[in-house]
Amino acid sequence: MAKRLLAALQRMDLRTDLISMDSYYKAIGHPLNNYDRPAAFDFDLMINDLSRLKAGEAIEVPTYDFVTHRRQAEVTRVDPVDVVLVEGLFLYALEELLHNFDVRVYLDVDPELCFQRRFERDQIERGREPEDIKRQYFDQVFPGYQQYIEPSRVHATHVISELPKDEIDWLRSVLRADESH
Repeated sequence: MAKRLLAALQRMDLRTDLISMDSYYKAIGHPLNNYDRPAAFDFDLMINDLSRLKAGEAIEVPTYDFVTHRRQAEVTRVDPVDVVLVEGLFLYALEELLHNFDVRVYLDVDPELCFQRRFERDQIERGREPEDIKRQYFDQVFPGYQQYIEPSRVHATHVISELPKDEIDWLRSVLRADESH
């Protein structure tokens, strides 16, 4: 969804960038650790970076490697732009993060579909074994969703189950509504 929104914003001639919350994982270093809880993220760094970006400063976003479960030496520079999309599961879990977002979209997708997507992605993109994916999902991911993610939807300004067919019209209406507040 984030990549589709990014492309639509670019078609609207807006300078945009995308930041993934996954870049802010702490260097936990072991696949059996629980990554599906807020404590797995470096919220202090993320809050600082987003505040600086909103204030018009460039930031350096960490690069996280899902195979080694560590941060890499490389960083990605993000300059101030018209619209910054930030995607991630725990974005609304901390009050301190919320003020960095002018618009907050919660994608409400059936957990079974989430599992199917994750099952495919983790095998293809992260080289994980099917049994390990299932174990992690049912022991950590789904309980984390129930405890942290689903309850955080109350902080969203927009709850959708999928992107509307005309993404640009939808984005214009969302951005216009934000400007009026």
